[in-house]
Amino acid sequence: MGEAHGVTQRSLRNWKRLDPAEPPAPPGRPRTSPADLDEARTAVLEQLEAQGWSTGEQPIWRALGGRIPLARVRRVLRELKAEKRARQRRHARAHRVSTTVEAKDAVWSMDATHLGRDPDDSTIEAEVIRDVASTRTIGLSVGPPATACDVLSLLDDTACVRATYPLVLLTDNGGAYQSDAVAAWCRQHGVLHLFSLPHTPQHNGCCEHGMRELKEDALLGKGTLLHDIQDARARLEASRDRIDGHRLRRTRGWKTAVEADIEGIPWTALVQRETLYAAATCAIEASLLDSLSERARRKAVREAILDTLQCFCVITRTRDGRPWSAQCAEEVS
Repeated sequence: MGEAHGVTQRSLRNWKRLDPAEPPAPPGRPRTSPADLDEARTAVLEQLEAQGWSTGEQPIWRALGGRIPLARVRRVLRELKAEKRARQRRHARAHRVSTTVEAKDAVWSMDATHLGRDPDDSTIEAEVIRDVASTRTIGLSVGPPATACDVLSLLDDTACVRATYPLVLLTDNGGAYQSDAVAAWCRQHGVLHLFSLPHTPQHNGCCEHGMRELKEDALLGKGTLLHDIQDARARLEASRDRIDGHRLRRTRGWKTAVEADIEGIPWTALVQRETLYAAATCAIEASLLDSLSERARRKAVREAILDTLQCFCVITRTRDGRPWSAQCAEEVS
Protein backbone atom coordinates (compact mmCIF):
# COMPACT_ATOMS: atom_id res chain seq x y z
CA MET A 1 0.00 0.00 0.00
CA GLY A 2 2.85 2.38 0.86
CA GLU A 3 4.55 1.81 -2.48
CA ALA A 4 1.34 2.68 -4.34
CA HIS A 5 1.32 6.12 -2.73
CA GLY A 6 5.07 6.64 -3.01
CA VAL A 7 5.78 6.41 0.75
CA THR A 8 7.50 3.85 2.94
CA GLN A 9 5.86 1.55 5.45
CA ARG A 10 7.57 3.49 8.22
CA SER A 11 5.82 6.70 7.10
CA LEU A 12 2.48 4.90 7.17
CA ARG A 13 3.13 3.72 10.73
CA ASN A 14 4.07 7.24 11.82
CA TRP A 15 0.89 8.70 10.25
CA LYS A 16 -1.14 6.05 12.01
CA ARG A 17 0.31 7.08 15.38
CA LEU A 18 -0.74 10.67 14.71
CA ASP A 19 -4.38 9.67 14.12
CA PRO A 20 -6.37 10.74 17.24
CA ALA A 21 -8.69 7.77 16.76
CA GLU A 22 -5.83 5.29 17.16
CA PRO A 23 -5.04 4.12 20.74
CA PRO A 24 -1.57 5.18 21.89
CA ALA A 25 1.15 2.56 21.47
CA PRO A 26 2.65 1.22 24.71
CA PRO A 27 6.09 2.63 25.51
CA GLY A 28 9.23 0.63 24.81
CA ARG A 29 9.86 -2.27 22.49
CA PRO A 30 7.03 -4.66 21.64
CA ARG A 31 6.99 -7.63 23.99
CA THR A 32 8.52 -10.81 22.65
CA SER A 33 6.03 -13.63 22.41
CA PRO A 34 6.65 -16.85 24.41
CA ALA A 35 6.91 -18.78 21.16
CA ASP A 36 9.69 -16.50 19.89
CA LEU A 37 11.52 -16.77 23.21
CA ASP A 38 11.28 -20.58 23.16
CA GLU A 39 12.64 -20.61 19.63
CA ALA A 40 15.53 -18.35 20.66
CA ARG A 41 16.30 -20.46 23.76
CA THR A 42 16.45 -23.63 21.69
CA ALA A 43 18.72 -22.06 19.07
CA VAL A 44 21.04 -20.38 21.60
CA LEU A 45 21.26 -23.54 23.71
CA GLU A 46 22.31 -25.54 20.64
CA GLN A 47 25.05 -23.03 19.93
CA LEU A 48 26.20 -23.07 23.56
CA GLU A 49 26.54 -26.86 23.42
CA ALA A 50 28.39 -26.60 20.11
CA GLN A 51 30.66 -23.62 20.88
CA GLY A 52 31.04 -24.07 24.64
CA TRP A 53 29.45 -22.22 27.53
CA SER A 54 32.20 -19.61 27.64
CA THR A 55 31.21 -18.16 24.27
CA GLY A 56 29.57 -14.76 23.97
CA GLU A 57 26.58 -13.20 22.28
CA GLN A 58 28.34 -12.11 19.07
CA PRO A 59 29.64 -15.58 18.04
CA ILE A 60 26.22 -17.08 18.73
CA TRP A 61 24.33 -14.35 16.89
CA ARG A 62 26.59 -14.64 13.86
CA ALA A 63 26.38 -18.43 13.87
CA LEU A 64 22.59 -18.10 13.74
CA GLY A 65 22.92 -15.93 10.63
CA GLY A 66 21.22 -12.97 12.26
CA ARG A 67 17.79 -14.62 12.02
CA ILE A 68 17.22 -13.93 15.73
CA PRO A 69 17.62 -10.32 16.88
CA LEU A 70 20.82 -9.63 18.82
CA ALA A 71 18.88 -8.20 21.78
CA ARG A 72 16.91 -11.46 22.06
CA VAL A 73 20.08 -13.54 21.82
CA ARG A 74 21.63 -11.40 24.56
CA ARG A 75 18.60 -11.82 26.82
CA VAL A 76 18.31 -15.58 26.34
CA LEU A 77 22.06 -16.10 26.72
CA ARG A 78 22.06 -14.17 30.00
CA GLU A 79 19.17 -16.25 31.34
CA LEU A 80 20.68 -19.59 30.28
CA LYS A 81 24.05 -18.81 31.85
CA ALA A 82 22.39 -17.60 35.06
CA GLU A 83 20.39 -20.83 35.25
CA LYS A 84 23.54 -22.91 34.78
CA ARG A 85 25.39 -21.01 37.51
CA ALA A 86 22.46 -21.56 39.85
CA ARG A 87 22.51 -25.31 39.12
CA GLN A 88 26.24 -25.42 39.77
CA ARG A 89 25.81 -23.57 43.09
CA ARG A 90 23.07 -25.97 44.18
CA HIS A 91 25.20 -28.97 43.24
CA ALA A 92 28.26 -27.59 45.04
CA ARG A 93 26.21 -26.77 48.13
CA ALA A 94 24.69 -30.26 48.20
CA HIS A 95 28.12 -31.94 47.93
CA ARG A 96 30.23 -29.54 49.98
CA VAL A 97 31.52 -30.81 53.30
CA SER A 98 31.42 -28.00 55.87
CA THR A 99 33.65 -28.16 58.93
CA THR A 100 32.95 -26.32 62.18
CA VAL A 101 35.66 -26.08 64.83
CA GLU A 102 34.05 -26.35 68.25
CA ALA A 103 36.82 -24.95 70.48
CA LYS A 104 39.23 -22.05 70.30
CA ASP A 105 42.90 -22.74 69.69
CA ALA A 106 42.03 -26.25 68.52
CA VAL A 107 42.92 -25.42 64.91
CA TRP A 108 45.27 -22.66 63.79
CA SER A 109 45.24 -21.77 60.12
CA MET A 110 48.49 -20.32 58.74
CA ASP A 111 49.37 -18.87 55.36
CA ALA A 112 51.55 -16.31 53.60
CA THR A 113 50.44 -13.47 51.36
CA HIS A 114 52.08 -10.85 49.15
CA LEU A 115 51.64 -7.27 50.38
CA GLY A 116 53.64 -5.25 47.85
CA ARG A 117 57.18 -4.05 47.15
CA ASP A 118 59.46 -1.48 48.75
CA PRO A 119 61.37 1.24 46.81
CA ASP A 120 64.21 -1.24 46.22
CA ASP A 121 61.71 -3.58 44.48
CA SER A 122 62.06 -6.16 47.26
CA THR A 123 59.02 -8.31 48.00
CA ILE A 124 57.21 -7.74 51.29
CA GLU A 125 55.02 -10.56 52.55
CA ALA A 126 52.96 -11.35 55.63
CA GLU A 127 52.60 -14.56 57.60
CA VAL A 128 49.18 -14.77 59.21
CA ILE A 129 47.83 -17.17 61.84
CA ARG A 130 44.08 -17.34 62.37
CA ASP A 131 42.12 -19.19 65.02
CA VAL A 132 39.58 -21.08 62.93
CA ALA A 133 36.96 -21.33 65.69
CA SER A 134 36.62 -17.57 66.15
CA THR A 135 38.19 -16.32 62.86
CA ARG A 136 40.41 -14.01 64.93
CA THR A 137 43.86 -13.15 63.57
CA ILE A 138 46.11 -14.22 66.44
CA GLY A 139 49.52 -14.13 64.77
CA LEU A 140 51.01 -11.69 62.29
CA SER A 141 54.51 -11.03 60.94
CA VAL A 142 55.68 -8.88 58.04
CA GLY A 143 58.94 -9.02 56.11
CA PRO A 144 60.64 -10.79 53.21
CA PRO A 145 59.37 -14.26 52.21
CA ALA A 146 59.40 -16.36 55.37
CA THR A 147 61.82 -19.19 56.04
CA ALA A 148 61.10 -22.18 58.26
CA CYS A 149 62.79 -20.32 61.14
CA ASP A 150 60.46 -17.34 60.62
CA VAL A 151 57.45 -19.65 60.64
CA LEU A 152 58.54 -21.32 63.88
CA SER A 153 59.30 -17.97 65.50
CA LEU A 154 55.79 -16.71 64.75
CA LEU A 155 54.24 -19.96 65.98
CA ASP A 156 56.16 -19.78 69.26
CA ASP A 157 55.30 -16.10 69.76
CA THR A 158 51.63 -16.82 69.13
CA ALA A 159 51.67 -19.79 71.50
CA CYS A 160 53.21 -17.57 74.17
CA VAL A 161 50.45 -14.98 73.78
CA ARG A 162 47.69 -17.62 73.67
CA ALA A 163 49.26 -19.66 76.50
CA THR A 164 48.78 -22.85 74.50
CA TYR A 165 49.79 -24.64 71.34
CA PRO A 166 47.10 -25.71 68.87
CA LEU A 167 45.92 -29.26 68.44
CA VAL A 168 46.12 -28.86 64.65
CA LEU A 169 48.17 -26.58 62.41
CA LEU A 170 46.51 -26.10 59.03
CA THR A 171 48.70 -24.91 56.14
CA ASP A 172 49.13 -25.21 52.41
CA ASN A 173 52.10 -26.97 50.82
CA GLY A 174 54.57 -24.08 50.86
CA GLY A 175 58.22 -24.99 51.15
CA ALA A 176 58.67 -23.48 54.60
CA TYR A 177 55.72 -25.45 55.97
CA GLN A 178 57.00 -28.75 54.59
CA SER A 179 60.44 -28.36 56.12
CA ASP A 180 61.92 -30.87 58.57
CA ALA A 181 62.14 -28.10 61.18
CA VAL A 182 58.38 -27.52 61.15
CA ALA A 183 57.73 -31.27 61.25
CA ALA A 184 60.02 -31.60 64.27
CA TRP A 185 58.29 -28.66 65.99
CA CYS A 186 54.90 -30.32 65.50
CA ARG A 187 56.15 -33.62 66.96
CA GLN A 188 57.74 -31.83 69.90
CA HIS A 189 54.54 -30.04 70.87
CA GLY A 190 52.05 -32.77 69.93
CA VAL A 191 50.58 -30.74 67.07
CA LEU A 192 48.95 -32.48 64.11
CA HIS A 193 49.99 -30.87 60.81
CA LEU A 194 47.05 -30.82 58.41
CA PHE A 195 48.10 -29.97 54.84
CA SER A 196 45.74 -28.75 52.14
CA LEU A 197 45.63 -30.90 49.05
CA PRO A 198 47.62 -29.35 46.17
CA HIS A 199 45.68 -26.71 44.19
CA THR A 200 42.84 -26.79 46.73
CA PRO A 201 42.88 -23.38 48.48
CA GLN A 202 39.41 -23.95 49.93
CA HIS A 203 40.97 -26.46 52.35
CA ASN A 204 42.56 -23.43 54.04
CA GLY A 205 39.62 -21.16 53.34
CA CYS A 206 39.62 -19.53 56.79
CA CYS A 207 43.07 -18.01 56.34
CA GLU A 208 42.56 -17.27 52.64
CA HIS A 209 39.38 -15.33 53.39
CA GLY A 210 40.94 -13.53 56.33
CA MET A 211 43.98 -12.39 54.38
CA ARG A 212 41.79 -11.12 51.56
CA GLU A 213 39.81 -9.03 54.06
CA LEU A 214 42.97 -7.61 55.62
CA LYS A 215 44.59 -6.72 52.30
CA GLU A 216 41.46 -5.14 50.85
CA ASP A 217 40.97 -3.01 53.97
CA ALA A 218 44.65 -2.00 54.13
CA LEU A 219 44.89 -1.41 50.34
CA LEU A 220 47.73 -3.89 50.04
CA GLY A 221 48.56 -6.49 47.43
CA LYS A 222 49.98 -6.84 43.94
CA GLY A 223 51.24 -3.55 42.51
CA THR A 224 51.38 -1.76 45.88
CA LEU A 225 54.47 0.37 46.53
CA LEU A 226 55.33 0.50 50.24
CA HIS A 227 57.74 2.79 52.06
CA ASP A 228 59.22 -0.08 54.08
CA ILE A 229 58.32 -3.10 56.21
CA GLN A 230 57.16 -0.90 59.08
CA ASP A 231 54.67 0.83 56.76
CA ALA A 232 53.23 -2.52 55.69
CA ARG A 233 53.06 -3.81 59.27
CA ALA A 234 51.32 -0.68 60.57
CA ARG A 235 48.67 -0.79 57.85
CA LEU A 236 48.05 -4.50 58.28
CA GLU A 237 47.81 -4.31 62.07
CA ALA A 238 45.37 -1.39 61.86
CA SER A 239 43.16 -3.40 59.51
CA ARG A 240 43.36 -6.43 61.79
CA ASP A 241 42.19 -4.37 64.77
CA ARG A 242 39.30 -2.86 62.80
CA ILE A 243 38.09 -6.13 61.34
CA ASP A 244 38.51 -8.38 64.36
CA GLY A 245 37.24 -5.80 66.81
CA HIS A 246 34.28 -4.35 64.93
CA ARG A 247 33.14 -6.52 62.00
CA LEU A 248 30.14 -8.67 62.93
CA ARG A 249 30.26 -12.27 61.71
CA ARG A 250 27.03 -13.96 60.64
CA THR A 251 28.71 -17.37 61.04
CA ARG A 252 29.57 -16.51 64.65
CA GLY A 253 26.10 -15.45 65.72
CA TRP A 254 26.69 -11.81 64.73
CA LYS A 255 29.59 -11.47 67.11
CA THR A 256 32.94 -9.95 66.26
CA ALA A 257 35.96 -12.25 66.04
CA VAL A 258 37.22 -10.85 69.35
CA GLU A 259 33.88 -11.52 71.07
CA ALA A 260 33.69 -15.04 69.62
CA ASP A 261 37.24 -15.69 70.80
CA ILE A 262 36.58 -14.45 74.34
CA GLU A 263 33.37 -16.46 74.66
CA GLY A 264 34.70 -19.64 73.01
CA ILE A 265 35.49 -22.74 75.01
CA PRO A 266 39.13 -23.89 75.07
CA TRP A 267 40.06 -27.21 73.49
CA THR A 268 41.22 -28.48 76.88
CA ALA A 269 37.56 -28.78 77.85
CA LEU A 270 37.04 -31.41 75.14
CA VAL A 271 40.11 -33.61 74.92
CA GLN A 272 43.63 -34.30 76.19
CA ARG A 273 46.38 -33.56 73.71
CA GLU A 274 48.21 -36.85 74.26
CA THR A 275 45.06 -38.90 73.74
CA LEU A 276 44.10 -37.09 70.53
CA TYR A 277 47.64 -37.17 69.12
CA ALA A 278 48.02 -40.90 69.76
CA ALA A 279 44.63 -41.70 68.21
CA ALA A 280 45.35 -39.59 65.13
CA THR A 281 48.79 -41.15 64.68
CA CYS A 282 47.29 -44.64 64.73
CA ALA A 283 44.58 -43.59 62.30
CA ILE A 284 47.16 -42.10 59.92
CA GLU A 285 49.27 -45.27 59.96
CA ALA A 286 46.22 -47.42 59.21
CA SER A 287 45.02 -45.12 56.43
CA LEU A 288 48.36 -45.28 54.58
CA LEU A 289 48.29 -49.05 54.19
CA ASP A 290 46.09 -48.95 51.08
CA SER A 291 47.30 -45.60 49.68
CA LEU A 292 49.51 -46.01 46.63
CA SER A 293 49.91 -42.61 44.98
CA GLU A 294 51.24 -39.46 46.64
CA ARG A 295 47.89 -37.69 46.30
CA ALA A 296 46.09 -40.69 47.77
CA ARG A 297 48.48 -40.63 50.74
CA ARG A 298 47.91 -36.93 51.34
CA LYS A 299 44.17 -37.42 51.10
CA ALA A 300 44.26 -40.39 53.48
CA VAL A 301 46.25 -38.44 56.07
CA ARG A 302 43.83 -35.50 55.89
CA GLU A 303 40.81 -37.71 56.38
CA ALA A 304 42.45 -39.64 59.21
CA ILE A 305 43.13 -36.40 61.10
CA LEU A 306 39.68 -34.94 60.41
CA ASP A 307 37.90 -38.15 61.38
CA THR A 308 39.85 -38.29 64.63
CA LEU A 309 38.98 -34.67 65.43
CA GLN A 310 35.33 -35.45 64.75
CA CYS A 311 35.40 -38.54 66.97
CA PHE A 312 36.63 -36.39 69.86
CA CYS A 313 34.01 -33.66 69.10
CA VAL A 314 36.68 -31.10 68.32
CA ILE A 315 35.09 -30.49 64.92
CA THR A 316 31.68 -31.14 63.39
CA ARG A 317 31.38 -31.98 59.70
CA THR A 318 28.16 -31.71 57.72
CA ARG A 319 27.13 -32.18 54.10
CA ASP A 320 24.00 -30.36 52.95
CA GLY A 321 23.11 -29.73 56.60
CA ARG A 322 23.40 -33.39 57.66
CA PRO A 323 26.16 -35.00 59.77
CA TRP A 324 28.86 -36.46 57.56
CA SER A 325 31.83 -38.75 57.97
CA ALA A 326 34.36 -39.92 55.40
CA GLN A 327 33.90 -43.48 56.69
CA CYS A 328 30.38 -43.62 55.26
CA ALA A 329 31.14 -41.81 51.98
CA GLU A 330 31.87 -43.50 48.68
CA GLU A 331 34.12 -40.67 47.58
CA VAL A 332 35.92 -37.94 49.50
CA SER A 333 36.15 -34.58 47.77
